[in-house]
Amino acid sequence: MLRDIALIFLGVRVLTFAFFIALSIDKTPREQALVVIPAVVYLILTIYNFIKPGSLKIFKNYGDLFFVPTIALLVDAKEALWSILPFVALKGSRKTFESALFLWLSVGLSFYYYGKLSVIFLPLLMAHFLASLHPDLVEALQKERFYIKKLRNAYHKLSKDYGQLERDSLELKIDKLLLEKLKESPTLERYLYEIRELFGLKGIKLMPLSNYYERAGIDKSTCSFQLPIKLERGYAQVIFYLNNPLELYDERLLKNLEKAGKLINLYVEGFEEKAKEIAL
Repeated sequence: MLRDIALIFLGVRVLTFAFFIALSIDKTPREQALVVIPAVVYLILTIYNFIKPGSLKIFKNYGDLFFVPTIALLVDAKEALWSILPFVALKGSRKTFESALFLWLSVGLSFYYYGKLSVIFLPLLMAHFLASLHPDLVEALQKERFYIKKLRNAYHKLSKDYGQLERDSLELKIDKLLLEKLKESPTLERYLYEIRELFGLKGIKLMPLSNYYERAGIDKSTCSFQLPIKLERGYAQVIFYLNNPLELYDERLLKNLEKAGKLINLYVEGFEEKAKEIAL
């Protein structure tokens, strides 16, 4: 990208040099020397700056401002006024201040060569300057739109990440509470009571299970969540009775109840065939 910009600057400067040389063809040898010598110096510095970019920062920043108006005055031709206009456009999209300086130099040259008649060129020169700013404004709007879109996407991502962190934090909090209830409950009955109070359940029933099934299920008729668990000897079923049928579709609640139910095997090794079920 920077190389392409440097090529554009080189092309404009070389063409400007050719324009000045063409204007000096019909001049006397002395007048030609006044134009050709500074024009050649300008061309040499232009090529050197292109070959070794950054080595002549003074020329890069101020060379055009010094050489172009100076040569335009030395050539002593009305057509030299138009040599400044390409630099108004060239600088307009990158360095607005320098472009404005070239504009006022073109206005000064128009008064120098055309006198009062130069007033008719003023609107055209101003229009040329404003037109040169157009790409810069479009680029600025595009960048602003790009940054706004980027910020919007970043905000959505942060909101999503924040929501996930909030959910993870809530899950860790529930896990911590379950471990605390497990630690504080010396018996299974006490543990089931604490779980019922923690989740605000209507009741909990623990019963032996002869035929084990993998997945937990819900029973809409009794508004309950039924969870099979593996014990060291045999299987059991935990039935959580909920207060509201809508709670049967609360995935987070059911997931937490499943975690709480699987901790029961820490209290029970297995059920005897004639053991009674536990209900709270």
